[in-house]
Amino acid sequence: MKRLMGKPQNEFWGIILHILMWSVTLSIFCPKAFAMGQVPTTEEVVTPSVTYSREFGLPGSGERQFYYPQDVKVSLVGDLETGLGNIFVVDSGNNRIQRLDENGGFIYQFGGFGNTPGKFNTPDGIAVDFNYRIYVSEKDNDRIQLFDIRGNFLQEIASGEIDYRALQDPAGMDVDTLGNLYVADSGNDRVLKFDVTGSFLTEIGGFGVGAGFFNRPMDVAVDRDRYVYVADTGNNRIQKFDIDGRPVLSFGTLGNGSGQLFLPQGLAVDDKFVYVSDSGNNRICIFTKKGQFVLAFGQKGFGKGEFNDPMGISLGKKGRLYVADTGNHRVQELKVSY
Repeated sequence: MKRLMGKPQNEFWGIILHILMWSVTLSIFCPKAFAMGQVPTTEEVVTPSVTYSREFGLPGSGERQFYYPQDVKVSLVGDLETGLGNIFVVDSGNNRIQRLDENGGFIYQFGGFGNTPGKFNTPDGIAVDFNYRIYVSEKDNDRIQLFDIRGNFLQEIASGEIDYRALQDPAGMDVDTLGNLYVADSGNDRVLKFDVTGSFLTEIGGFGVGAGFFNRPMDVAVDRDRYVYVADTGNNRIQKFDIDGRPVLSFGTLGNGSGQLFLPQGLAVDDKFVYVSDSGNNRICIFTKKGQFVLAFGQKGFGKGEFNDPMGISLGKKGRLYVADTGNHRVQELKVSY
């Protein structure tokens, strides 16, 4: 009997028919199946909506007044003393930190101009850890100070040289789920990592335009899986790194179109999205954690939902998003729904 591919002819056509039947079944019941090793060209994205909620602050130096606020952080852990949902504002032009309750009411402030412990010279970034401690970076004093929840000075972090270079213009910061502190050491084009005691662990970066290199990084955010996101400001992009500091991906190019950025200076991240203060374009951009552009909100102005050089950004409870609207001397609260 004549054979085809080592099988009797009738058996061969039976195999072909069987394969065709399975192909039809897969196309009906598994329309999203991909060949092994093939990467889908798009990801399924839940599209959020963003709306304006309210704002805090006026230009000035009194309570609930700001002068070029640079950053904002919301305490997502706490109790009756520490204040779950309290808002910490880096009131940079007034060289102080203001603490507000979740309704924007003034609680207290600390700082004042100077270079002694507890004083500030152009504070730039802030982070609040799960031990209710507050880290503050200072641009012109080139240091990071640690405070308790009441604003009492505890210690200085990252004093002296780190890998043969002292801090230079430290900016945004974040704390991971283990309590490690990440600092955008913008003047040295790197991100530094410290443990919960303030001991130096490692660094990533260096000046450049390739993967893993930076040009004046201004903020850093860490997700629950400890992936690290860096606002690579001078390169007009966001870079993502794994837990070992290896580059995973980057997104954003120079421009004002969809998915483009111009001097991004603030970052926040949740389980689904990356939120970016696209400062040069006076808007907030949202991307998936795989770098796919989702939407942009805002434009230049001083009205509700408009911005003038937005900087720091922070997530709060129940979809609240807080933005340091620096040039308008206020903090805006947005609502993100999805």
